[in-house]
Amino acid sequence: MLKFTPVNFRQERKYNALYSQCDEKSSDYTFINMWSWQDKYRYEWAFADNLCWLRHREGEKIVYNCPIGNWRRDDWKELLQKHFPAGFLFTRVPDALYGILNEQFDEQLEMTEERDHWEYIYSIQELTSLNGYRFRNKRKLSNQFKQLYNYIYKKVEPEHIPDIIAFQRQWLSQPEVSEDKCLDGIKDENRAVLRMLENWQKLPSEITGGFISIDGSVVACALGEKIDDNTIAVHFEKALYGFRGAYQAINRIFLENVGCYYRFVNREQDLGIPGLRKSKLDYNPVRFIKKYTVSRQFSTQE
Repeated sequence: MLKFTPVNFRQERKYNALYSQCDEKSSDYTFINMWSWQDKYRYEWAFADNLCWLRHREGEKIVYNCPIGNWRRDDWKELLQKHFPAGFLFTRVPDALYGILNEQFDEQLEMTEERDHWEYIYSIQELTSLNGYRFRNKRKLSNQFKQLYNYIYKKVEPEHIPDIIAFQRQWLSQPEVSEDKCLDGIKDENRAVLRMLENWQKLPSEITGGFISIDGSVVACALGEKIDDNTIAVHFEKALYGFRGAYQAINRIFLENVGCYYRFVNREQDLGIPGLRKSKLDYNPVRFIKKYTVSRQFSTQE
């Protein structure tokens, strides 16, 4: 039987070694992301079979996520029957793992597309140059910001954390945010942002971020992490609405400052929010990390 315990720093290196072996590295499953969202989802893990098995809670319901590690193994059917004798249901399973499982189960798996949780992958070169007709509005707004404001950009260091926490609270108090119909979800995200910031020095070295300040006050910030040698993820990106083009500027300027190290940026899901989906599609993703709910019931004869 798998023995689950809460995600913790003690086993972080062990987990990251397994995560590095995944064929598709979803930002959902980075240690930093799970730690940040721990208050809401209460992530737990169990280590067995050279894999990390993950689950979280949605309210009081336990939901199993895909296992993390080297997916290229030929014993999935036996392994899953051992740990889930009645059957299994995993959510947010990346396409690469689904393909492997489907082959080994002779196409007997039940699969449902989770479009709201597809992750958007972009070319950093495209998002920094913003060339062409497709990007004209974003290029115009980011250029306007640079022209209108005497700003300073800095990489996030531990000494900046109090100022960024103050900025995050200011961001949350804006009418555009505090009157949003999705305020409960925004508050959950705010707790995740604060948990990340308050534990900044404890978190793995892959964590990174940048912020823009004007007259000594933070007006925009991006927080993310290195996923692999080619990709960086942006977990949170915020800007004050009173500064024209601030969102477009932090998106572009942050990537200008990290782009020499990476080729791609993972800007995560749209969660089915129409405006967010349109915005993410407008930035011209080069591909998606597609995800599915995958399940299979086992009979007593198997």
